[in-house]
Parts: sequence; structure tokens; C-alpha cells
Amino acid sequence: MRKPILIVIGITALITLIISIPNITAQAKWYAFERHKNVDTVTKTVTLHDLADMQHDQRTLAGELQNSSTYSLIGDQVRKGLDEASRHEVFLQQHDEIDSIKIRLPITSYKDKNKAIEFISGEGEVVETYRKE
Repeated sequence: MRKPILIVIGITALITLIISIPNITAQAKWYAFERHKNVDTVTKTVTLHDLADMQHDQRTLAGELQNSSTYSLIGDQVRKGLDEASRHEVFLQQHDEIDSIKIRLPITSYKDKNKAIEFISGEGEVVETYRKE
């Protein structure tokens, strides 16, 4: 009587472990990312078009990472950085008289044997504005 119960418990534990593998690998990648990421501050002069291109690239990267079982947690971080940095694009859209801005942005980079990831990881700050002539 004990043997069938132990077999059922063992099979249940094995199925649970197999189902948890994607979450375990995502957590492992997140841990490696947190330990080995490199955050630099970059100062750039950008136009509305430049910002839109940067955000499109980051949006594409975030979607790709979030759809991956291994890098999904990093993809969430990329999306969060995108949301914070989008404030500058909105600012330029609302102010037609401004041609470009000089901004200081935090850029996070991470590389492992399978993937190199680089993204805007925060809002940054506007250093200077340039008006249209």
C-alpha cells in the first residue's frame, strides 16, 4: 500500500520540478545579470527622431527578452528602463520649439556566453536644450 503512494508522490515531485525549470533558469540568469551588469552614464545630444529610434530598439529588445524563458526577468528590467526614459520623448513632442536635447543617460550592459544586452536603464537628466533656429 505504501509503494503506490510513494510512486505517486515521486511522480508529482518530478512533474513539479520539470514545470519549474524555466523559472529556475530565469532566476539564475537574473542573479548573474545583477552580479555582472555594468552601468555607465553616457551623455548624448539627441533629436526626437533619435529618441524614437532608441526607444523602438529598446522596445524590440524588451519584447524579445520577455518572450524568452531564460531572459524574461531581464526583459522586465529593460521595459522598466524604457518606461522611465520615455519622458524625454514626450517632452520633445510637446515642445516644437526645441530641436534637440543633451541628456545624460544610464546605460546598462550585460554579456554572457549566449547574449549581449545593452539598454537605457533609467530616466537620466536633461543637461541642455537646443532651440530651432
